[in-house]
Amino acid sequence: MADNRSFRDALGRYPTGVAIVTAFVDGKALGMTVNSFASVSLDPPLVLWSIETTSERYGIFDKAEHWGVNVLAADQAGLAHACALEADLAACHTGWSGETVPLIDGAVARLTCKAEAVHAGGDHDIMVGRVLAIDTPRDVPSLVFYRSTYCEPG
Repeated sequence: MADNRSFRDALGRYPTGVAIVTAFVDGKALGMTVNSFASVSLDPPLVLWSIETTSERYGIFDKAEHWGVNVLAADQAGLAHACALEADLAACHTGWSGETVPLIDGAVARLTCKAEAVHAGGDHDIMVGRVLAIDTPRDVPSLVFYRSTYCEPG
């Protein structure tokens, strides 16, 4: 098996979308930038994303009953970077709405999910959620992560 850096470099050659997963914790809107978001099932509607079990943000999501997935637009690379560094959405200087989970303004798609299952996956946990609501507020290109860089598709 290759070393961790070679493995990461190889995976980085596969472009992924960028999302911010969000939740309310103790009355605060919190989130984290992820590129591990994917669909699981259409019936029932299920999605997944993964989080490192030793992450300082693990505690935000491990017991959350609901979380949101906010698929970012190509012009939101700054927000993706800010939320990679800081969990508090207010500190990331983003607007949001939503009563069950924070839904980020300017995202291209926003999903409200109920936590369905958590599966161990090596040093990460795979979070599976049932999609309760969807909206697609903007019809613009999505943000892509490729070879450790944010970019537009194409």
